[in-house]
Amino acid sequence: MTAAGSWVLGMAGTVRDAVPVLMYHALSAARTPAFERWTLSPDLLEVHLEYLSEHGYRSVTVTELARRRRDVTPEAGARLVALTFDDAYADFHAVALPLLGRYALTATLYVPSGYVGGRSGWMDGEGEGQRAILSWQALAEIAGSGIEIGAHSHTHPRLDRLPDHDVAREVRRPKALLEDRLGVAVRSFAYPYGHYDRRVRDAAAAAGYASACTMNSWAATAGDHPLELPRTTVPGGTDAADLAARLAASRSRARRAILRAQRAAVSARTRHGRPGDGAAGPGSAS
Repeated sequence: MTAAGSWVLGMAGTVRDAVPVLMYHALSAARTPAFERWTLSPDLLEVHLEYLSEHGYRSVTVTELARRRRDVTPEAGARLVALTFDDAYADFHAVALPLLGRYALTATLYVPSGYVGGRSGWMDGEGEGQRAILSWQALAEIAGSGIEIGAHSHTHPRLDRLPDHDVAREVRRPKALLEDRLGVAVRSFAYPYGHYDRRVRDAAAAAGYASACTMNSWAATAGDHPLELPRTTVPGGTDAADLAARLAASRSRARRAILRAQRAAVSARTRHGRPGDGAAGPGSAS
């Protein structure tokens, strides 16, 4: 059976062999009300990793997920999950890195290269512009531990609102910088705020990325374009029961159909000059 042929719809209303891709951001108890959705406490992150480990999940990087869906027949009964962390906050090194090691899990970290060693200036409008961003030294240690380093643009803009030459620069520059400074291949990209269109997707392909993550909130299957991989948001306050419910919902056939229709409607409005109103990532208000 081929990889594509084995990602089929289950009989219980779920998409069998779909792989949830979980999306995290900051890992801290401190946050403004505007950023509460995007900040998970360190204790809850450990609860999540313990849950995944105890329930037989094996984590893969986004690049491995993209490769498996293209080249590899999924293992019978395998429970895969991809963990992704956006924005490269310094708390990833202090909180996530040791916990991932403790539970023998891996992840993909998406870095806005223009802010490395600085602060989260793209969130000044939300009062969250002072969050520390990982240094090059910390990123090198993280990459050396086996965590995948991905690109999250250079200055974290909304790419679908930029002219073509700016889009090209925003997707090409972080790949070149990260590869040069860290000595690793950067094969995956995450669209800032989750916003993208066909033009942005084509720019990511032209820059040499093999995969890119969206905020389309369903589990990844062979039917998803590798440069439009969906992810499930993990909001602040999510406990083990909530996480289990989100994992299950991400595989729901009905939910997937509804969300895909909503995404298509947003894309159509964008093509006609009306910006989409889908759920946006942190900092979008600014």
